[in-house]
Amino acid sequence: MSNILMPFQFHDLPVRGRLLRLRNLPDHVASLRGEATACTSTLAELLAAAALLAHDTKHQLSVGLQIQHPDLGILIFAQCMAGEGAAAGLRAYANTAAQATPFADLQANPGGLFAVTLENLDNDNQRYQSFVELNEPTAAACLTNYFAASVQTPTHLVVLADGTNAGALLLQAFPNETMAADDWQRLGLLLTTIQPAELCAADAPEDLLAKVFAEDDLSIFDAEHPQFAHDDPRARMLAALASMAPAELAELQRLPQVTLTDATSGQSVTFSAEELAHLDAETPAQ
Repeated sequence: MSNILMPFQFHDLPVRGRLLRLRNLPDHVASLRGEATACTSTLAELLAAAALLAHDTKHQLSVGLQIQHPDLGILIFAQCMAGEGAAAGLRAYANTAAQATPFADLQANPGGLFAVTLENLDNDNQRYQSFVELNEPTAAACLTNYFAASVQTPTHLVVLADGTNAGALLLQAFPNETMAADDWQRLGLLLTTIQPAELCAADAPEDLLAKVFAEDDLSIFDAEHPQFAHDDPRARMLAALASMAPAELAELQRLPQVTLTDATSGQSVTFSAEELAHLDAETPAQ
């Protein structure tokens, strides 16, 4: 089964939603391979949330979600690039310290930040960045705070993972339209009844929507299929090396090889002495 993102809208309520399922995450995210760690569910939540955000636009948009905790040495990162009519590219990474740290420990130690970066690739890569504190029990709850504080859009969000797959369901109220508080509260309570096995299942997503919102009429729109990106960081790394001070670059060029690790994907690349010898200030930036 492929990844799927399905938009929908309520007939009688000013509310829209998106249901997402991501399949076989460890096949595409190196930080999720092997045995499940304390960070597995957090990384899956960020991936699902980034895909939901990136598909809420008619523009070519890059969405990055990052958890940083300098005191604990934590870095967790997820990104989705999507555009109208185009498949999305998903990637994520968690460093070693993050994989050994439950989310509750991040919340219990002050100093952590949850960063949301939106980059409009259709408008000269215009970037917007917002930060919220890590003061909630899950990454999804932190993202809900972001919607309330920065976007000012009433939002319900549930993100669940089963170790291999992840699922997310997002509800947002339309701006400038009124709705009874009881209706909005009811929808939020319905989301709390969803179990990981249901949200991450391989069956038709329409079936889950019909079950959860049995009392409501929905319009379901054409689904999209986000794909995991196969990113090659070599060009970016070579450009970074070439931008070093001449003396530092010359010192590196005397080494038999240099290994660099991309902090946003965890990928390591080793450059030979011959590759290093050809570096100069004209190496193009990526």
